[in-house]
Amino acid sequence: MNLELMDIFRMEYDFSWDTETWFLPLESALKGLNSTDASWQPPGGGNTIWQTVNHLNYYNSLLVRQISCTTPRKKASNNKATFGDVGEPADSEKWEAVLAETRLICENLRKSLAQVNDSQLEEELVGGLARQILHNVYHIGQIVLIRKQQGSWPKKRE
Repeated sequence: MNLELMDIFRMEYDFSWDTETWFLPLESALKGLNSTDASWQPPGGGNTIWQTVNHLNYYNSLLVRQISCTTPRKKASNNKATFGDVGEPADSEKWEAVLAETRLICENLRKSLAQVNDSQLEEELVGGLARQILHNVYHIGQIVLIRKQQGSWPKKRE
């Protein structure tokens, strides 16, 4: 098997989005999570799961735009703004909309990555892809930890 760099990036994005291996992808980490638990803030402070998902959505959609060259590289004025609001615990419709947006962004990212081949890679894009994969996996770990802290993590997983 002779894999190109983009084949590896695509595989890693699948692993971090919906292909479960020896670590959990985002889809599994969010499965069965309701708006109340998504808006729960850890004792001592920190971001909620809802805010973390907003943050991931921001950076993953930015990456889609960068790959597709649909808009100039415009980033938030500060990282804190990318987390958005805490989210209302009782607003299950808004939470479901955030999850739907997450799925759409991940599918758009998958489609964008499918159109890139190694000959199109520039150093900046390679670095951006590598950092974003690590960034996603880091925050997925946070989501699982918060769910375990709050007791919303399933006792048994298949």
